[in-house]
Amino acid sequence: MENRRPPLPYFMTYPLPEDSINAMDRRNDREYFRQIYPREVKRYIRIIVEVLDRMDIKESYIYDEYPDKVRLERLSDTILRLIPLEKNISRETQKNLIRVLLWEEIVERRDRNRSRNR
Repeated sequence: MENRRPPLPYFMTYPLPEDSINAMDRRNDREYFRQIYPREVKRYIRIIVEVLDRMDIKESYIYDEYPDKVRLERLSDTILRLIPLEKNISRETQKNLIRVLLWEEIVERRDRNRSRNR
């Protein structure tokens, strides 16, 4: 007796590639968690996004295979000067937070750029 499987439903015959599903999940996660960030962090991100939008071109150093650490640190220092000093945290803590948020935004943009170029 031959073991035959029933035909697959149409939506299962051409599933989305696993990478695109994972990318969509990651994007949805990022959007959700950004919505619940504290107000001050949201403000920092808005400023970071504005600065990166101005320099977001294909030839930008943020898209280098290994972006120069010194240039990235200078960029974070520029962003830090755009943000007023917070009363409840030290400037060093603020600087570190901005760097982490900046690196994350750059990684997100690099991911988007790679997926567009595939």
